[in-house]
Amino acid sequence: MARFQVHRAVLIPLFLIVSAPALSACQTPPATLSPAQEAALLTVTGSASYRERMAAPKGSVLKVDLSDTSRADAPAIPLADWSGSLDDGGVPKSFLLRVNEPLDPRFTYTLRATVTGPEGDLLWTTDTVHRISDVAGKVDAGTLMMVKVQPASAPEAPEVSGNAYRVTAIGGAPVKGTRPLEITFGEDGRVGGFGGCNSYGGSFKEMNARLTFGDLISTMMACVDHGIGAQETALHATLKGTVKVAPGTDGKVFLTGENATVLELTPDGEVGLAGTRWRVETMGATAIVAGSEPQITFTRDGQINGTTGCNRFFGGYTQSGGEVSFSGVGMTKMACLDDGIMAQEIAFTNILSGKARAKLDGLGNLVITGENGISFAARPLPADIEIAAFDPATLPGSAWTVEDLNRGGIIDNTVLTLTFTEAGRVSGSTGCNSLSGSYTATGTTLTFSPLVTTRRACIAPALNAQEARFTLALQGELTWRITADGALELTREGGHRVLLRR
Repeated sequence: MARFQVHRAVLIPLFLIVSAPALSACQTPPATLSPAQEAALLTVTGSASYRERMAAPKGSVLKVDLSDTSRADAPAIPLADWSGSLDDGGVPKSFLLRVNEPLDPRFTYTLRATVTGPEGDLLWTTDTVHRISDVAGKVDAGTLMMVKVQPASAPEAPEVSGNAYRVTAIGGAPVKGTRPLEITFGEDGRVGGFGGCNSYGGSFKEMNARLTFGDLISTMMACVDHGIGAQETALHATLKGTVKVAPGTDGKVFLTGENATVLELTPDGEVGLAGTRWRVETMGATAIVAGSEPQITFTRDGQINGTTGCNRFFGGYTQSGGEVSFSGVGMTKMACLDDGIMAQEIAFTNILSGKARAKLDGLGNLVITGENGISFAARPLPADIEIAAFDPATLPGSAWTVEDLNRGGIIDNTVLTLTFTEAGRVSGSTGCNSLSGSYTATGTTLTFSPLVTTRRACIAPALNAQEARFTLALQGELTWRITADGALELTREGGHRVLLRR
């Protein structure tokens, strides 16, 4: 036992002895350099200070940087830095910088000193250029004098009285629903609006960037959608007591309630396009072809995509308030043979050319007016779900019943179905005949083999036409997704769309 203890006592100091040179090597030039090479390296000493007779906040840090600033059109290249806490003595504070590589005398090297606070905010900085003329040996830079950085003045909170807004986000989550949530602050101290299911009203007072609300009175209509109901409850819970008002970009206003929930208000008539989907209902004097309505999606990364009713299109967009600019718009080249489709496509794509204006009308429709003065009005669609979330294993099971065909509904008292099996087989009913075949599915696409149907004649011509539309929609490669409310949506070019539910 004694022998083991002796070895422990010897090993510990040996470890420390070996470690010490490794740590100090980071602070000195490499040992392999010759004396002449070491003399060619640069060491800069000096101090940094500021004139104000005040201590920096506890936790502040002084930092001195040496950088290569030779290239006027490129960022500075950092070469060495030193930093130290100001909690132990404040300024002036001495520094030492060592550059462990030779410098080129043709380049320009400058020093900068800064003091940052405990939250990382800049408090003091040098405002003049401190250039190092020597590139080797020991250089005394003297005292780097810093100036106090004036904090940026906070923007004034806007007055909301006399203005109408839409509530576009609650607690950081975008508002759901097809009808906008509205809030209007009257100049007479009255407030009112629509919360998603019910209208509400009450009183408020505005003073010093704060709103004080009286009790709000609301209608009592039940919310069928639980998500919309929870959204309305959160809105009413935030509009209680004293609420802080803060400005946002593009005229937006942020209200922070006593419950710490933040409401994002967008000036009424403007619309935030990012992350929204729309289906065109009207477009100037051009008739919209039923079942082949144009659709447009605005992604959060500045892209647009959708269908003209015949061809798929794609491109980019930027938005500033009510101004929208479209760029790089292209589309597929499928011929549009149906009556009215070509005229619809031309009118729609002309609006998506160059600059446009975007706003919401009183019914929550998106109105986009192109440079040619022609507008289209579109109804909101549920936001897209990430395609990666779709699992083909969700398709098999009980039968899917068709709820809508090409956005024209289905004939009353008819039942159209599809049933998928895990073995890749599909069967169903067209309303008149049975169908069967096979399918393959990925997370984005669904492809049917040529489907076989029985030969029973439909009783009425309208049923024949519906059967034809259904079987035509199931041909070729389709895009599939599970909608936010659990429906199965199958779509393909040419305006074909089948919406089914279990």
